[in-house]
Amino acid sequence: MSYSLTLGPFHPAWRGPQRYILELDGETVTAVDLHSGMTERGCADRMQRLSLLQSLQFVPRICGSCSHAHMLAYCRAIEQLTTLTVPIRAQYIRVIVAELERIVMHLAGATNVCAMLGADNYHHALHTLHVAAHTLLRDFIGRPSNDNIIMPGGLAFEPSKSAFVSLQSGINQLLQSLYRTIDNVIDDRRLLARTVNVGVLSHQAASQLEVGGVIGRASGVSTDMRFVTPYEVYERLDANMVVQESGDVYARLMLMLLEAHMSAKMVEQAQRLLKSGPSEGSLPLLAPGSVRSSVEGPRGTITYTLRSDGVRITECTIQVQRQLDRLLTRTLLLNAQLDDVVPIIASTDTCIACAEG
Repeated sequence: MSYSLTLGPFHPAWRGPQRYILELDGETVTAVDLHSGMTERGCADRMQRLSLLQSLQFVPRICGSCSHAHMLAYCRAIEQLTTLTVPIRAQYIRVIVAELERIVMHLAGATNVCAMLGADNYHHALHTLHVAAHTLLRDFIGRPSNDNIIMPGGLAFEPSKSAFVSLQSGINQLLQSLYRTIDNVIDDRRLLARTVNVGVLSHQAASQLEVGGVIGRASGVSTDMRFVTPYEVYERLDANMVVQESGDVYARLMLMLLEAHMSAKMVEQAQRLLKSGPSEGSLPLLAPGSVRSSVEGPRGTITYTLRSDGVRITECTIQVQRQLDRLLTRTLLLNAQLDDVVPIIASTDTCIACAEG
């Protein structure tokens, strides 16, 4: 029996409105169409009408979940344009904030996948870890998580001494708890049965589609700017890129968990290596020219290209790593079983705000 089924536009499995129209033969997906673009805001165009001060308040709000990554990419572009030098202490703290944000997002994604799979024990455990990581980030910056701590030339403010003390104990507890949870997930046969060889994106397909972030690295694509072209102080940290090969739901779930663990280790190292010194930035005077800056956000590369006339930003483009679009959706869902559709979508952990900024 052939029939159509529509999912969305709102569903707990994805953030933001998306509509999936499935054609099925029995329980097998024979065709799929994605309708997105429902929240396009034209953020890059709006940036061209803002002063530099206004843009520094606007950029962190492009995406509530990747706000610090966007701010880091934008500020690094401004620093290139104005030849500002960022103090080493500020670079370490920037890395701490960026990696805490990555942990929060990866644990949120992994929690969501387990919820869609009905793995309640892991869902509850990962939700607890997600809340703990979010609390660490919030307490470290001492303000709402989308507020500016990163600004051109360094930081908008220095975290308090108590914030560093809380971070030290909190990140060690998170490392231990996350390690135990990952160890349990790896050996769970019921979870393996629901995720292995489900929603496979091959290495060849991922390379051809130029997919990065969690989706790409789970398919064996070794692209991560923190390691390929290190920026800030990433080259000073003892860490390795996390890559999985199978490209299925299991690989994407494990990628999020293992990368969250690696990020926690990087936060612990960055705090341990942190030295005293200046950290605060300042509002610079723009210089004429064109610059391009990229950082590795929680879901892949975020690139800001800016042009300035010396007074204001006259041109801005924002590029993010490929998210779940029509072609990628068809590649992942075609011939999938109906029960697997929602976990497959959830495992991509697509960021609608970044994709449709």
